[in-house]
Amino acid sequence: MNIIPAVSAPEFKDIKGWSDNAKHSIKELKGKVVLLDFWTYTCIFCLRTIPTIKKIKEKYTDKDLAVIGIHCAEYEFAKNTVNIERALKELGLDEYITGYDTTNKTWEVYGNSYWPKHILIDREGFVRYEHPGYGTFDDFEEALTDLLDLPYSNPKLRQEKEEGKSPDSKDNLFKENDKDQGNDKDQNEVTKIYGMHFSGMAPEICVGYSRLRRFGNNQKAKINEYNVFTEPPTVMDNTVNLRGKWRWDKEGVKASFDNKEKHPAIIFKYNMASNVNVLVGSTDEKPAFANIKLDGEFLTDEQLGYHVKKDSNSIFFEITWPHIMNIVKTSSPEIHVLEILPKTDNFYFYTFVFG
Repeated sequence: MNIIPAVSAPEFKDIKGWSDNAKHSIKELKGKVVLLDFWTYTCIFCLRTIPTIKKIKEKYTDKDLAVIGIHCAEYEFAKNTVNIERALKELGLDEYITGYDTTNKTWEVYGNSYWPKHILIDREGFVRYEHPGYGTFDDFEEALTDLLDLPYSNPKLRQEKEEGKSPDSKDNLFKENDKDQGNDKDQNEVTKIYGMHFSGMAPEICVGYSRLRRFGNNQKAKINEYNVFTEPPTVMDNTVNLRGKWRWDKEGVKASFDNKEKHPAIIFKYNMASNVNVLVGSTDEKPAFANIKLDGEFLTDEQLGYHVKKDSNSIFFEITWPHIMNIVKTSSPEIHVLEILPKTDNFYFYTFVFG
């Protein structure tokens, strides 16, 4: 974590509710060391940090550390407390104290601009450390032991850090690209589903017009309206290509079956990944369905993602609420052309994320 100039910790602002149905404040936490975990369930790096936060809570809660989650929304649907509470349950966080920062006001008063962000507050109520982005247990431990006045549990790591050396990988909670190295025993509950980031993998791609930077269709499209898209003759690496009729919205695209000539499809050639994850949802709270193909063929048993189902006719996934789903999983990083073929017109697509 990064040492920052000590300032009084701002009070929680406009928290809509708390997971334990109580009310919490920075003032009431004075006398404890506080770890604020700013996150959202739609961010893959937030999900990959969850095992780290769980390990910290398990190790230090009885040593006067309070771990407080602040869920701040990146998408409109993530402001819905029903979705947040379902995510907490699915991720095994329902017993943790989490504030629903649905307007992102607390996120803002702590100077945040991304997910995740971690803030450490000392016993006197002063912000002392911050850590932006994904982190392992080793990234937090020195700061935690400093504020908790505890001995550093791994003197070797401290010495190596002071000498400018990289920590021994065997002491890390995560190992980059575990699955690709065949180290399944080292994976945690998150990386087993979504995989781990690694150098050279395909980037995160958002499809809504507010953040899309890699659009492969060579045609003008009207925002917030339905457009009929023609698939380009050449699919470039890491670009989103639409076929058929889609409504192009700020955060994503919605499928339509009104155009009889072209079945709606999303085509994406990823340059390197062993896990394809997608943020998807349903527009009417009823189950939405989509088929999946790689290189024009349905997935083999060895390619089935964690959330994928198989029947006698197709390979598909079913969306019952908006969240990140793993749809392709291979034993090592590979290059493929992915096709997502909606089967229902309530199918809504937001983002690609890889591992």
